Amino acid sequence: MFKTFIVLIVSIFMAFSTYAFEVQDLSSYSAIAIKTMQPTDTIRPDKKYALQITGTKDLEKVLGTEKKEFKTLYVYVADKQVEEYSTTKWYYYYQPSWKGRGRGKLNYKRNQITESGKAGDTLFVARRNDDELLFLIVEQDNPIKQKILSSLGLEDKTSSEKPSFWQRLWGTKSEETSEYEIEEEKLSIQKIPEKSWVRVYFTPGNDCENNIIAEINQAKKIDIAVYSITNQNIVNAIIDAKERGAKVRVITDRLQSAGKYSLAEELESAGIPVITNIKHKIMHNKFAIFDGKRIESGSYNWTDSATKSNAENCMFFDQEDKAFTKQFDYLWDLYQK
Repeated sequence: MFKTFIVLIVSIFMAFSTYAFEVQDLSSYSAIAIKTMQPTDTIRPDKKYALQITGTKDLEKVLGTEKKEFKTLYVYVADKQVEEYSTTKWYYYYQPSWKGRGRGKLNYKRNQITESGKAGDTLFVARRNDDELLFLIVEQDNPIKQKILSSLGLEDKTSSEKPSFWQRLWGTKSEETSEYEIEEEKLSIQKIPEKSWVRVYFTPGNDCENNIIAEINQAKKIDIAVYSITNQNIVNAIIDAKERGAKVRVITDRLQSAGKYSLAEELESAGIPVITNIKHKIMHNKFAIFDGKRIESGSYNWTDSATKSNAENCMFFDQEDKAFTKQFDYLWDLYQK
């Protein structure tokens, strides 16, 4: 009887101990969509409104294009953290008039978490695998919001402290920049847009590679600044884009481009302009601009190792102030002098 009681207590403790959400848990999710909540995303008193978030292209790229029910951990973080385990349902449907284009909607449960969400709060929809989701709402002014965003390489729009160059590049203030010719004010990290989603993916896994290729396949103008390029699938997509008439420019690191596995020469042979750093010790940027609007950035280099074996991240978002375009143009001109 006593042993049974001990086992019961341990079982209950284990069940609840796996419940509590912590910031570091986000790294166990393969894909995350983030947005600032709008009034239409919140539960309103009139029950005639469906409890759903209409899927944009960004949400579709996280949740897929098939109908699915997810086991879902709902979390609301304010003065206290409230959690509930339930489900969400992702519906994806087509209409004949849409010419093959689908549309998704995420139906969520009415509970203490979703009833607490307000316009201005930050919503995180994270997919762990094919049938598990995290539905996380963080109160607008809660300190944990900045901690979460910083862990993902993002910035709170209301943050008053301007990060230094080394915080942006390495996450530390310990290094010095004196030996580099860097215009610090032209570098930025992404802020959460008011009305659109930011998508974040982690590797190992194909999400970064596949989504980069998807962006390349639909863009008419592509500017790429990447430290190392050895991924043949991505390079094939870049060359295909050039052949269909897209305007492509590539900046990469001088030493990396001369490496055994570099595919920079293959890009040049296809008629794509490629330049390397002649003013900086290394060209360590990892970002791409699609049609002057869509950005891909993160730790992810365009390499096979980054896809298959490294712990990396990549994110996709719309640039708001053209900071990435200005920085690319600055480097492009600088490296040709």
